[in-house]
Amino acid sequence: MLFMMLLADRPDDADYLQDIYHTYYRLLYAQALKVLRHPQDAEDAVQAVMLKLTQKIHILRGLECNKLASYLVIAVRNTAINLYRQNKSRAMRQAELIQDIISADMKENPEAQALDRDAVERVKDAIRCLPRRERDAMTLRYVHNLTDTQVADALGVQAVSVRAMLSRGRKRLREMLAERRD
Repeated sequence: MLFMMLLADRPDDADYLQDIYHTYYRLLYAQALKVLRHPQDAEDAVQAVMLKLTQKIHILRGLECNKLASYLVIAVRNTAINLYRQNKSRAMRQAELIQDIISADMKENPEAQALDRDAVERVKDAIRCLPRRERDAMTLRYVHNLTDTQVADALGVQAVSVRAMLSRGRKRLREMLAERRD
């Protein structure tokens, strides 16, 4: 609770923020986790919100209990969305860099290009051999970049079932590709 150190000179504000933190932590963490889907990132989002709130204690004290909860949820959701965008942007830049390195390497090595095309064809063939539900789930998730919930809606199943189908599909793909390699 780094934010507590910022309020060392005003103990009543520190106590107030600590009460807010302990009262609403689970709610805030759950909201951040919904957006970020990563526990450490969700924790970072909650901590960032608490740091920002050290400057807005006068606003928090003027809010009713239900409005305070709404204010906190909106703040953590917005912070989580911003963190998600930053992470996504960073990942895209890294992917572009990796792609540039791979393409530069491929230009120098025609044999690698041919092997890479063969590998892609082997993967496509293996995907075609999957059971229909797993193939559809994998196509929607990895080709069309839908979330598990969106895939579940499209297939008319629960999100948990989608994750199970994706897991089974990946396992079968690994097995099929290992068999074809041998």
